[in-house]
Amino acid sequence: MRVRLTILLLGSLLAVQSVQAQQPKIDSATIARANKPILRTGEVLAVLATTGLAFAFDQQLRNTIHDPTDRFGRTASDIGNALGNGVYVYPTLLVASVAGKAVGSQKLYGVSSRALKSTLLAGAGAIVLKTIVGRERPGTDNAFKFHPFNVKDKTNSFPSGHTVVSFALATSFAREIKGTWDDLFFYSLATLTAYARMHDDRHWMSDVVFGAGMGILSARFVHRRESKILIKPKGLGLSLEF
Repeated sequence: MRVRLTILLLGSLLAVQSVQAQQPKIDSATIARANKPILRTGEVLAVLATTGLAFAFDQQLRNTIHDPTDRFGRTASDIGNALGNGVYVYPTLLVASVAGKAVGSQKLYGVSSRALKSTLLAGAGAIVLKTIVGRERPGTDNAFKFHPFNVKDKTNSFPSGHTVVSFALATSFAREIKGTWDDLFFYSLATLTAYARMHDDRHWMSDVVFGAGMGILSARFVHRRESKILIKPKGLGLSLEF
């Protein structure tokens, strides 16, 4: 599983930087994206509302999704859990970043380093919030048990760390290239991670919903901080940095 995941991640990195190399650096979508705020009111309200709704039905959803006898679900969960596991994700992205730097490939270095920063920021944020909220995992059969500032991270549930990392990774890759099918592929893999965490009874639905939003926000922040758009109308240059 570890070898297959590493191959998948490296394949995704190479695919992203390959497609990126074929596309012009400046396009209307890139400029429009740079002008949009990282935190968008409608999206924030949607995530909070969906998280709140999930809170209300967490127990019922858990009873429906968690099925240890489901063979297909078990296989899907194995893949999903690995895709959001920092033990696999961080080293793979680090190696890719170092390799890109070593061989002088700015594209490989840029794609992998931004993805690494995005997932590290997302993962760190998840740990902090887990500690503050201190929500108990589904094994307690009570979706509303909280122990704020609980330092025992393995017993904390909100938000899902795996989901945060997987959606940060998906968002980072998706922002490197444009295309609906590419976005669908990356976010489908991230969604598989969210499903895996619920299927394995490690997280409530509200944990993964909020985690997805948090991961997306983390990647947006990293990419916005590093984005540089260069426009040269008749020799004049304009650089936008965020």
